[in-house]
Amino acid sequence: MSATIAQIDLDKLRHIVQKFDASAVTAAGIASEYGQGAASDEDVALIEEQLQRHAPVLGIQAQPAQGGATVWRTL
Repeated sequence: MSATIAQIDLDKLRHIVQKFDASAVTAAGIASEYGQGAASDEDVALIEEQLQRHAPVLGIQAQPAQGGATVWRTL
Protein backbone atom coordinates (compact mmCIF):
# COMPACT_ATOMS: atom_id res chain seq x y z
CA MET A 1 0.00 0.00 0.00
CA SER A 2 1.39 3.38 -0.91
CA ALA A 3 2.09 5.86 1.85
CA THR A 4 -0.21 8.44 0.25
CA ILE A 5 -3.25 6.17 0.42
CA ALA A 6 -2.41 4.27 3.61
CA GLN A 7 -4.74 6.47 5.67
CA ILE A 8 -7.72 7.80 3.76
CA ASP A 9 -8.75 11.40 4.38
CA LEU A 10 -12.52 11.39 3.79
CA ASP A 11 -12.60 15.13 3.16
CA LYS A 12 -9.99 14.77 0.42
CA LEU A 13 -11.87 11.77 -0.97
CA ARG A 14 -15.13 13.78 -1.03
CA HIS A 15 -13.45 16.62 -2.94
CA ILE A 16 -12.07 14.18 -5.51
CA VAL A 17 -15.47 12.55 -5.95
CA GLN A 18 -17.05 15.98 -6.47
CA LYS A 19 -14.53 16.75 -9.24
CA PHE A 20 -16.06 13.97 -11.31
CA ASP A 21 -19.51 15.59 -10.98
CA ALA A 22 -22.06 13.46 -12.85
CA SER A 23 -19.42 11.42 -14.68
CA ALA A 24 -19.15 7.71 -14.05
CA VAL A 25 -15.93 6.81 -12.28
CA THR A 26 -14.32 3.69 -10.87
CA ALA A 27 -12.31 3.23 -7.70
CA ALA A 28 -9.19 2.99 -9.89
CA GLY A 29 -9.82 6.47 -11.28
CA ILE A 30 -10.40 7.91 -7.84
CA ALA A 31 -7.36 6.09 -6.39
CA SER A 32 -5.15 7.50 -9.16
CA GLU A 33 -6.42 11.00 -8.47
CA TYR A 34 -6.06 10.54 -4.71
CA GLY A 35 -2.47 9.31 -4.97
CA GLN A 36 -1.67 11.67 -7.86
CA GLY A 37 -0.40 8.86 -10.04
CA ALA A 38 -0.84 5.21 -10.87
CA ALA A 39 -2.53 3.26 -8.07
CA SER A 40 -1.69 -0.28 -7.01
CA ASP A 41 -4.37 -2.98 -6.83
CA GLU A 42 -4.17 -2.72 -3.05
CA ASP A 43 -4.81 1.04 -3.17
CA VAL A 44 -7.76 0.55 -5.52
CA ALA A 45 -9.24 -2.09 -3.19
CA LEU A 46 -8.84 0.27 -0.22
CA ILE A 47 -10.55 3.12 -2.07
CA GLU A 48 -13.35 0.77 -3.24
CA GLU A 49 -13.92 -0.29 0.38
CA GLN A 50 -14.10 3.35 1.48
CA LEU A 51 -16.48 4.26 -1.35
CA GLN A 52 -18.81 1.42 -0.36
CA ARG A 53 -18.63 2.27 3.33
CA HIS A 54 -19.10 6.03 2.95
CA ALA A 55 -21.23 6.29 -0.21
CA PRO A 56 -24.10 8.24 1.45
CA VAL A 57 -21.68 10.78 2.98
CA LEU A 58 -19.78 11.12 -0.29
CA GLY A 59 -23.00 11.57 -2.27
CA ILE A 60 -22.35 8.66 -4.62
CA GLN A 61 -24.14 5.52 -5.66
CA ALA A 62 -22.88 2.29 -7.20
CA GLN A 63 -24.23 1.59 -10.67
CA PRO A 64 -24.82 -1.89 -12.05
CA ALA A 65 -21.79 -3.07 -14.00
CA GLN A 66 -21.40 -6.19 -16.11
CA GLY A 67 -18.28 -7.80 -14.70
CA GLY A 68 -15.23 -5.77 -13.81
CA ALA A 69 -15.10 -2.75 -11.56
CA THR A 70 -18.01 -1.05 -9.84
CA VAL A 71 -19.00 2.22 -11.50
CA TRP A 72 -19.83 5.11 -9.18
CA ARG A 73 -21.94 8.18 -9.95
CA THR A 74 -22.66 11.26 -7.89
CA LEU A 75 -26.23 11.72 -6.76
